[in-house]
Amino acid sequence: MHNVNSYSAAMATTKVSPSTARDVARGQVLDAARRCFLHDGLRANTMEDIARAAQTSRQTVYKYFSGRRELIEAAVAARIAELADDILAHDWSTMTLAEAFVARTAAIVQSIRDDQELGVLLGDGSPLTLHEALWQPSVRQRGLTDWRPWLREARRAGLIRGDVTDDDLYDWLQTVLMSVILRPDPDPTHERILLETFLLRSLSDH
Repeated sequence: MHNVNSYSAAMATTKVSPSTARDVARGQVLDAARRCFLHDGLRANTMEDIARAAQTSRQTVYKYFSGRRELIEAAVAARIAELADDILAHDWSTMTLAEAFVARTAAIVQSIRDDQELGVLLGDGSPLTLHEALWQPSVRQRGLTDWRPWLREARRAGLIRGDVTDDDLYDWLQTVLMSVILRPDPDPTHERILLETFLLRSLSDH
């Protein structure tokens, strides 16, 4: 049995860069946009509406975001980061590496599928598909960073292949999870079985 205490400890350590004045101002605009989108939907809000909600000018909004698509992309990335933080905060230390993998991947599927804000941001009137949202560079990098500790421990334990890079393993993992999220008839119990039986084994060389 491979315990994940070292894995959990590594996951809990996150480096946060200090915010600049630009980061703060951009964040205020983004927060206002997210409130507007969640409250009224994508179609009902213009850049002028977002500027008003942020108590700034339309020109300032465009200073930080080139248009609605970039603003929606940033909102999606921010929400996915919040969901990732919630998942990382879970205590996986009582599970084996394999159990933690199945529980965590199932939690990712469920959180993205059920999240109200993502439902709005990627729903009717959105310029983004789920595929485009998850493969944004910032979202992919966050996911890869979060998974590296598990990949490292699982490789040491012989649970996954040692001849494939973290980047390639993560890309395969994300591709499969996206297909599970988009299943037309969600069945969490059956999906956990699929994740354990097929996805985890596909990462192994056994």
